[in-house]
Amino acid sequence: ISELQGLSFSDVTLKLTLPDKKDFKQKGAVLITHWGLSGPAILKLSAWAAREMKRADYRGTLTVNWMGGKKTGVVENQLNQMKMENSKNYLKNIYPENLPKRFWLNLLKKYSIDGDKQWANISKKEGVTICQALVASSLNISGQNRFKDEFVECGGVSLTEIDFKTMQSKICPRLYFAGEILDVDGITGGFNFQNAWTTGWLAAQHMVSR
Repeated sequence: ISELQGLSFSDVTLKLTLPDKKDFKQKGAVLITHWGLSGPAILKLSAWAAREMKRADYRGTLTVNWMGGKKTGVVENQLNQMKMENSKNYLKNIYPENLPKRFWLNLLKKYSIDGDKQWANISKKEGVTICQALVASSLNISGQNRFKDEFVECGGVSLTEIDFKTMQSKICPRLYFAGEILDVDGITGGFNFQNAWTTGWLAAQHMVSR
């Protein structure tokens, strides 16, 4: 998928499957990079499943619905409608409007479907293949990676050991903790900044008042 780097999708549905664990799902924008997938939906999914992914040694399967979560039957009908309305047009030129052309051409190539074929001549098997690739594309997860080093990560000082009125350790008085060192990792969207600012302010206020 790295050959599609730079492509972005505004509405994608993701399902993460880990060994012996419940599935995790997320919907939103996705970006294809040179090392895999990124974007808000991926970051949120990674946050929700952080501990379980570590236990699974970052091995699992990501199922991607590139059609915004549309069901198989809906996409089948959409493709059939395109076939009826564009019977004389070539596959390489007519495709679902939410998809980048480079993505569509790559999909046809991957499944050995001739892009110079007219929509009228697409076989039932090819139609099913395209539909399945759009609603349930399966990607193997081979490990962890980060696009930027400054991402907040799961883990840290246990919250049960902190007095949140002062941010002081319950175990070691006059020792304060704030920000990322705490076991707090909010989803993308500014929540981690707020955690750092608020806990830092609380700690400073108590230190000054002593």
